[in-house]
Amino acid sequence: MKESMNVDFIQHLSIALGTLLFFIDVMVMMWVALFRLEQIEDSLGNCQIIIESRRQRKNLGLHGRQYRLASAIGALLFTDMYARKGLVDMDQVRDMPKPLRRWALIPFVTGGLLFLLLVVLMFMDGKI
Repeated sequence: MKESMNVDFIQHLSIALGTLLFFIDVMVMMWVALFRLEQIEDSLGNCQIIIESRRQRKNLGLHGRQYRLASAIGALLFTDMYARKGLVDMDQVRDMPKPLRRWALIPFVTGGLLFLLLVVLMFMDGKI
């Protein structure tokens, strides 16, 4: 019984820590959307997907900025597919500064992995 209690405690602690890290990651993504988005968009300025998302979502506040960031992340993650459709400029994606690429991709990938980890932990705990 005591061993089962330790396993439950570790599992609940893991869910709590994972949730905390996930919320921190969401805050980092909002920070990137507020303070790094223009630099990211400027480095991908000739990409059609960036031009369109900027035009359509320019005045929508934080929600519009997050959408525009998601468009830029999509351009970085799915470059080949978007290039075939004429939505990205391969040279600009290739020449994008590494620090900006990291600011866009690391929080996004980390958030996805943390979310997946939390779903697995909650499934193992019987919460879903």
